[in-house]
Amino acid sequence: MSAPTTTRALRPAASAIGGPRAAATSSPEAALSPSAAPFDALLREAARIGERARNVAGEREAGDRELFAEVDELKASGILGAAVPARLGGPATAAGDVSPSQRAELLRVLAYGNGSLAQIVQPHFVFARWLFSGRRPSSEREWAERILGGSLLSNAQAERGPHVAVTLADDAKSARLDGVKYFCTGSPYADHLAVSAFHHGASDETLPDVVAFVDALAPGVRLVDEWDALGQRLTGSGRVELDAVSVGAENVFAFDTDSLPAYGAFAQLLHAAIDVGLAEAALDEALDLARAAGIGGELTEHLAGELAARAFTAGAVLESAGRAVDQAFDAGVDADGRAALAVGAAKATTGELTVDIASRVFELTGTRGIAPSVELDRRWRDLRTHTLHERRRDKLRILGRSFLDATPPATGTQF
Repeated sequence: MSAPTTTRALRPAASAIGGPRAAATSSPEAALSPSAAPFDALLREAARIGERARNVAGEREAGDRELFAEVDELKASGILGAAVPARLGGPATAAGDVSPSQRAELLRVLAYGNGSLAQIVQPHFVFARWLFSGRRPSSEREWAERILGGSLLSNAQAERGPHVAVTLADDAKSARLDGVKYFCTGSPYADHLAVSAFHHGASDETLPDVVAFVDALAPGVRLVDEWDALGQRLTGSGRVELDAVSVGAENVFAFDTDSLPAYGAFAQLLHAAIDVGLAEAALDEALDLARAAGIGGELTEHLAGELAARAFTAGAVLESAGRAVDQAFDAGVDADGRAALAVGAAKATTGELTVDIASRVFELTGTRGIAPSVELDRRWRDLRTHTLHERRRDKLRILGRSFLDATPPATGTQF
């Protein structure tokens, strides 16, 4: 039997996380086919666009350019429509809507090509849930048409300091947003922004109590792409300034994550999928390089086997957590916090395994792997940056307390 060409040989032909693995290709034949099953077609589009973004990532980073052309392709591909329920025209699967684990698989495939591109899509999948939650049924059709037409949602959530500084003030005639948000991933590419805010009159200023959806080009919105980091350099995670931005009442939602089952678990599942895709790409690229250079010997074989086993473990953990989130979505409730615990454990595990893989592939390639043209360093930089979005030790502490107390963790944006 011939040796596997990539770690994809370790993955099942029909994954439990949502269908066949997509082989990366930049050929035009990979575009959407009307006769193809919807989700399989979306996977092929994700692989095609991710591969295109992989090929330009180095020059874009060096030239301080963004991924506008690739995001435009993404908007035209139908991938963003995976956030829309089938009842509103979104892509349908045999089980109904595109599942949480299938959306995670789309990000995993995108990240295999380019981690920044995958992270740009992550908030789109997360915040679209508010729009189709049943709270504003009169506007759901309009939002569905926007997203199916290629509109990208991005986030404006993070703030500096303990209090929510962005406020929503309203009167009998209108509502207005004021303040500044930071680390707004994807905002330069966005068509609409999901802005969390403190509503004047709320009792707790440390927590947002509303999320408002605004046009990214609305009067009073200013996007500042000041993002400067070790990795994930093309995410456009800069700041958003809001100066008396008008918001329609139909686009303001109570920030109540309890009403959206597994809200934090789903968001974190998507982050874990990005990490796994990046690590798989780093390992496959290192194996290709070692093979082409004729690097071998027992020690190299041992290391290759160890890293491949770690990549397989990270993927299996992700898929298991994805099934838990699928079950919570189907049931309409995260019973006993099972999805939160599963994703929390998966996130802590994949975070450790994937960074280790991306760090040690250089031992596999030797000095050949540090050439600028190889770009293995970009995979490591992207992983090291992305896995720092939350502290792993905090995740483990909360998990440990939950298991010791036999109580589910408090759910929110992180669990």
